[in-house]
Amino acid sequence: RERPTPPQAAKMLRSGSLCALSILLIAFAVDDVRGDESMTIEPPNSKVAQLNYDTFWAYVNRHPLILMEFYAPWCGHCQQLAPNYREAAAIMTDMDLPIPVKFAKYDDSTEHNRQLRGGAPDVFDYQAYPALFVFRNGKHEVYTGGREADDLVFYMTAVSKGLDPAEEEKKSKPGFYKKEADYDENVLMELYEDNFQENVVDDKNVVWIIEFYSDHCPICKTLAPQIRDAANRVHQKLAGKVRMGGVNMRVNHELGELWGIKSYPWVAAFHGGKKVEDMRGLSGADSVVKFAESMHSEHKPTGAPKPSSSSSSSSSS
Repeated sequence: RERPTPPQAAKMLRSGSLCALSILLIAFAVDDVRGDESMTIEPPNSKVAQLNYDTFWAYVNRHPLILMEFYAPWCGHCQQLAPNYREAAAIMTDMDLPIPVKFAKYDDSTEHNRQLRGGAPDVFDYQAYPALFVFRNGKHEVYTGGREADDLVFYMTAVSKGLDPAEEEKKSKPGFYKKEADYDENVLMELYEDNFQENVVDDKNVVWIIEFYSDHCPICKTLAPQIRDAANRVHQKLAGKVRMGGVNMRVNHELGELWGIKSYPWVAAFHGGKKVEDMRGLSGADSVVKFAESMHSEHKPTGAPKPSSSSSSSSSS
C-alpha cells in the first residue's frame, strides 16, 4: 500500500514479490488514491501522539510499546490509513493488556523533522510512506500486519501479549470468501495448509480452479467479486467435476512456494494431484469461467465417485 519509487517498483516486479498488477498502480497512479491532506491531521481528542524532531526520542524512551507511523500529508495511502490508525488507537486505549500500546505518528515531510533522518539505512531504513514500525523498549522492528483498524488492533494485541502476530493470525485463518454470509465450501472453498492436501491433491476425480491472492492486495480485493461470480457459474455448470478455491498467500505463503506461485492474484488449475496449468489472461469472471470449462474439456474429470455397493452394504450392516 505504500508508494514505492519507480526503481523499487521495478525491483519488486522482477522478484515477483508483490501483486504484479498492483505495482504499476501503486507506483505510478498514486493520484487515484490521493485525497485531502487534512485527513492526516489529528483532532484534539485523538489518541494518536503527533511527534516531531524535538519530541521523538523522549516519547520512544518513555513508552515500552509503540506503533509508529512515518508519513507525509500529501501521500494518498497515508490519508487512507489515517482514520483506521486513529480508530485503532482509540480502541486500544481502553484495552487491559500486559503492556499498554501507544500509537504515534511522525510527519517526515517537513524540513525540521527530516533532521531525524528516519529513512536512512542506519536509522529506520524505509523508502516509502506510510512506514510502520513497532518500538519495544526503544528497539524497532517493521510492522507487517494489515492496515484496517481491526488488523492494527489484532497485531498489537498479540505483540503486547508476547505472541507472534503472524502465527496468531494464521490460526484465525483470514480469507476473503469465508467472511461472506452465503459462504458455501462446495461453491468456493477457502484453502489452507491444513486442508489443501486432502481436498486438492488427494482428490484425483475433480479439477480444481484455485485463486492465489492476498487479502491485503488492492487488485485482489477488486477482483474478489468477479471470482465469486465465476465460482457460482462454474458450480451451476460443472458441479461435482470442477471446483473452485482460494488461497490467501499472505498467511499461507508456503503453499504458494510449493506450487511455484510468485505473485498474486494468480489462478491455476489442479488435477490428478498436481498443478496442470497456470491461467493466462485473467480479466474477470468470464475469463475464469472459460478457463474452468477448458480445463474440464481437457482433463475430463469423472467427478466425486459414488459409494460402492460393498461399502454401502457394509455401512448398513
